[in-house]
Amino acid sequence: MKPRRITADFPFVGAFEQLREDLPGAPLGWLQDARRGALARFRDEALPSRRVEEWKYTDLRALADTEFGVPSADVSDALRQRAAGIGDPGAPRLVVANGRVDHDASRLDGLPAGVTLLPMSRALETHADALKASLDPANGDALAALNGAFMMDGYVLLLDAGVTLEPDIEIVFLADAAGGPVALHPRNVVVMGEGARATVNETHLGDGVYWSNPVTDISLAPGSALHHYKTQAEGGDAFHLAQARVTLQQGAHYQGFLAMTGGRLARQTQSAVIAGPDAAFNVAGAYLVGAGQHCDITTDVEHAAGGGASRQVFKGVLDDDGHGVFQGKVTVARDAQKTDAHQLNNALLLSDAAEIDAKPELEIYADDVKCSHGATAGDLDESELFYLQARGIDAATARRLLVSAFVRAALEEIREADRARFDTLVEDWLEAGHG
Repeated sequence: MKPRRITADFPFVGAFEQLREDLPGAPLGWLQDARRGALARFRDEALPSRRVEEWKYTDLRALADTEFGVPSADVSDALRQRAAGIGDPGAPRLVVANGRVDHDASRLDGLPAGVTLLPMSRALETHADALKASLDPANGDALAALNGAFMMDGYVLLLDAGVTLEPDIEIVFLADAAGGPVALHPRNVVVMGEGARATVNETHLGDGVYWSNPVTDISLAPGSALHHYKTQAEGGDAFHLAQARVTLQQGAHYQGFLAMTGGRLARQTQSAVIAGPDAAFNVAGAYLVGAGQHCDITTDVEHAAGGGASRQVFKGVLDDDGHGVFQGKVTVARDAQKTDAHQLNNALLLSDAAEIDAKPELEIYADDVKCSHGATAGDLDESELFYLQARGIDAATARRLLVSAFVRAALEEIREADRARFDTLVEDWLEAGHG
C-alpha cells in the first residue's frame, strides 16, 4: 500500500535548531520542549496525501514541491497601505507582517479594563501560564504540529468575565515574499471569560509565493459570545492552510463568517466542540474562486452536550477552471439530546470548466435531535437572466446582480452592521471580471 503522506524537504524545517532562538518564547523551557515535540510529530506524519479521507479532494504536492524559506522583516509600502485602509481606522488593531508584529501599524491603546490584546511574542512574556493548554503540541494534525514547532507572532485576546469589548478589533496579517518563497506560521489564541462579549475582524493579505499556515484556538466560557469574521484575500500565488478550533461551554455563542477569495490553494478547517449544554456554534461563509484557484472549506462540529445548536451556511461561486471543496461533518454524541444542527452548501458554477466536490456528513448517536444537511450545485437560472434583461438590464449586469444576490444569502446569517465589508469584497471580485 502506498503511504498516506507526502514527504517534503522544506529548508526551514532542516534549520530548526538555528531558527528556534529567534522565535517567540525562546527563554521558556517548556515551550522549547513543545516545539521539538511538535517538529518530531510533523516529521513522523508529514503532509497528508489524497489517500487520507479528509484530504481526498485537495492535493498538497505543489506545496511539497516548493522550497519555502524563512521570511525577512521587509514588507512593501504598497502592502502596508492596503492594510491601513482596512476596517474602522479608529478601532484597535494588531498588524502582523511576515510573522512579526508591526508596532508602527498597530494600535493597542484605549482597550477597556479586563481586555488583553497582545502579539504572541509579548503574551508569552506576560501570560505564559494562561497559554500552555492552547499550545499543547498534541493538539491537531501534522499541519498544526508544524505550526507548533515554528509558531510565529499572531494575536492573543484575553477577556475577563463580564467584559464587553467595544469597538470591534482589527487583526491584519501581511505576507511579502519578494525575496523568494517563504513560510509563515501565525498562532492565535482567544480566551473569553464568563459572560464576555467581543467582535474580531481578521484579514489576510500578501504578495508573491508564500505559505501561510495559521492556527487559531478559541475558548468560550459559559455565557460568553464571540463574533469572528475572517477575510482571506491572499496573493494569487499563495498557499493558505488555516485551522480554527473552538470550544464552547454552557450557553456560549460563536458566530463566524468566512470570506475566501485569494490564494492559489486555500483550505480553511473549522472545528468546534460544544462541550456544555445550550451552546450555539454558527458559521457562514462565501468562497469566490477563479482561474487556477483551489478552495477547500472543511468543517467538523462535535455536539458533546445536550441542548446545543449549530448552523452552517456556505455559498460558493466558481468561475473559469476554479475548483471548490466543501466537507462538513456533524457528530452528535449519545448524551447530546435536544441537539439542533443544520448544514447547507450551495455552489454556483459560472463556467463549464468549474468544479465543486461536496461531502456533507451527519453522525448521530442520540435519538431526540433535529439535524439536517444538504448540498446543491448549478449554474445561473436562464429565466431569471431573461427577466432582468427584458427590463432593460444588460446581460453582464444581470449576471452580476444574480451572483451578488446568491452570495448575499450567506451574509444574511450575520448582523446587518457587519455585512458592508463583505458586500464590498463580492463587488470587487465581480468588478475584476468574474461572472
